[in-house]
Amino acid sequence: MMFNLFNINVGIGIGIAVLLFVVLYFVVKLAVKSGIKQAYRELKDDGSLK
Repeated sequence: MMFNLFNINVGIGIGIAVLLFVVLYFVVKLAVKSGIKQAYRELKDDGSLK
């Protein structure tokens, strides 16, 4: 029996999986961007940055 990657029935479609990955990408991107901005603000307020 040959393994066929596209013939696996996982209960969700390819479209839903791609949509979930896109949503996850943007959530992580937003979280990282927000964290970097907050860290920069804290460093700026402490006077560590000139």
